[in-house]
Amino acid sequence: MDLPLATFSKISWYPFSDEPVIRSLWYMPRLCDPFFLFPEESPDGKWHLFGHTWVGIEHFISENGISWEPRKMIELRGHSPSIYQEDGIYYLVYEKHNASLPAWRKGRLRRKEEEKIQYSRFEMRSSTDLILFSEPKIILDSRQIPFAKDGLKKPRISRPQIIRDSGGYRLYFGASHLALPDTHQKTSRYFALALSSTLEGPYALANEGECLLQPNADDPYRNMAVGSIKVVRAQDGFVGFECAMYWDKKLGRTNSVLLQLESQDGLVFKPSYRAPLLTVPESGWASRYIVGCDLHYKSEESCWYCYFSANAKAGILPVRESIGLLLGKEPSLRKVFI
Repeated sequence: MDLPLATFSKISWYPFSDEPVIRSLWYMPRLCDPFFLFPEESPDGKWHLFGHTWVGIEHFISENGISWEPRKMIELRGHSPSIYQEDGIYYLVYEKHNASLPAWRKGRLRRKEEEKIQYSRFEMRSSTDLILFSEPKIILDSRQIPFAKDGLKKPRISRPQIIRDSGGYRLYFGASHLALPDTHQKTSRYFALALSSTLEGPYALANEGECLLQPNADDPYRNMAVGSIKVVRAQDGFVGFECAMYWDKKLGRTNSVLLQLESQDGLVFKPSYRAPLLTVPESGWASRYIVGCDLHYKSEESCWYCYFSANAKAGILPVRESIGLLLGKEPSLRKVFI
């Protein structure tokens, strides 16, 4: 159900728990960029959540949206999954790097030959049951995006999301990436849009070939990088939920925050006039960066579910990233118990 833009500024957000709902494990220390489906949206009446680790795209299933069990890996070396559903078919869209070469083979290649095979792309696989998926099809190549190589040796696109509108299909995505100077956390530098009249493309850059958002030195929350943005349709426009990256002058380090953006045309996104929805706590599992999120409205509960990934660093241990949950309701709809 699409809600008016004005409704989004009235939503009160609060954490479901101080702990993550899916905690990182030894074999997947960084579980990033969640995307989920409600039971009423899935083929088996269960909750489904997808995310990626350093190995690839992982699939989780739940009976209640709180306790999650890993099912299987779907795509080796896949990143930032999202699901688009149409006519009973589920389309998995994700970032994929070209296959890396084994170390023993790399020594046999000349440097120029190695560099020719380095880029990223968006692939799409379809399924009717979220278990068996078709062979992948490439829908966008980073080498088609001029600014995807800014600051990099090889072009990169990331975090794809497809939304249908009256004119066809919108593919929102991140382009290029930045390693933050103090922690080397990688994040999307730009936010962009490509359009197509058909689901499988070809997709062409909108906005006259320019990105929609980029870092702004004068912006208090986006002066380092745009970060991850999830777009939601509204009755009269679009709402973006941005995990923006910025330099925190007070703390003397880079930081992140979850912001709400608004747009009437899906091209020009501006910050809403409200405080950040989520900030990084001083300690705990999410005390380093808020990295990505996905959110949907559950009509029968009149409630928004927002699963987000965040990370922490403790001493010499590797960075650990897990999945947390925010819940959102309009104040007038929240139940009062006496």
